[in-house]
Amino acid sequence: MVMELLGHKDYIRVLLAVRKEGSLRFRQIEKSLVLNPAQVDRALKFLTKGLWIVPRTVPTEGSHVPVEYRLGKRGASFLELFDGFRAGAKRKSAELGASEVKELQSLCA
Repeated sequence: MVMELLGHKDYIRVLLAVRKEGSLRFRQIEKSLVLNPAQVDRALKFLTKGLWIVPRTVPTEGSHVPVEYRLGKRGASFLELFDGFRAGAKRKSAELGASEVKELQSLCA
């Protein structure tokens, strides 16, 4: 499951965005990451199924029940490791290549 996560940069970008904001709703993810609804839906399904993020309903008046997504323990642990990986890659940019390191750093932009 980790390899699948690593294979989809949108999944990692969603995790990073949720960590940064504390919690996000579907449309907020869509707008902040400039993703289409299908990309967001696919990422959220994968991330919630694997408990990388945890959905939480927000009580409101009326019939609409918004869902906020928060970082799960598993997601937080992964991002801690991922931060170390990115930092290590930056230190080794001469060996890895500047464009590869820039690509990793761009996930957080």
